[in-house]
Amino acid sequence: MSLKIPLAHDFICPWCWVALIQTIRLKQEFDVEFEWLGYELFPEELEWPDPAPSIPPPANKPSTPSRFEFILLADDITLPQVDRPKKMRTFYAHQAVEYAKTEGVGNELNERLYRAFWERGRNINDLSVLLEEGQGIIQDVQAYEKAIRDRVFKDNIVGFDDPAYEKGVYNVPTYFIGDERLAEQPYVVLRKAIQKALG
Repeated sequence: MSLKIPLAHDFICPWCWVALIQTIRLKQEFDVEFEWLGYELFPEELEWPDPAPSIPPPANKPSTPSRFEFILLADDITLPQVDRPKKMRTFYAHQAVEYAKTEGVGNELNERLYRAFWERGRNINDLSVLLEEGQGIIQDVQAYEKAIRDRVFKDNIVGFDDPAYEKGVYNVPTYFIGDERLAEQPYVVLRKAIQKALG
């Protein structure tokens, strides 16, 4: 029986793009399945933060990678260089995946939406885009559209900040592997945690 690993995520998070690539590799190496759980970083009631002012480093300071740049290097992952929608909320994208789970194709649609946003710059919170991306995956298109429009699975989506914190999720992605919660970790750490959980 496969080890089932819940995974808190949001489509717009670059660390979650890394998680998508990590899960593909992990499934090739281990008998594991991932349950993608929608955690919306910017629900409607949460204002978009203003970007922090950047302070240029001293001219003679050597450059060092950020944490995110480091994980890209460590896991040999390339961030797709395309224009993507700015300040895009993800509630309806999560609704779409929740419906897809009822047809047993949640992971397939989840990956397609990640690739649509990160590789092709599509607005995956737009209903027409969700209908297009569901083609060939979703069987009952009318039920799929109705579930998204009517927000049928709204209670399945956890928003930041406080509701997510109450569930122990402070960062996305957060992997729940055995009795461990692992957030924003490189592949080697996830691999060791899965080996431990599998005994």
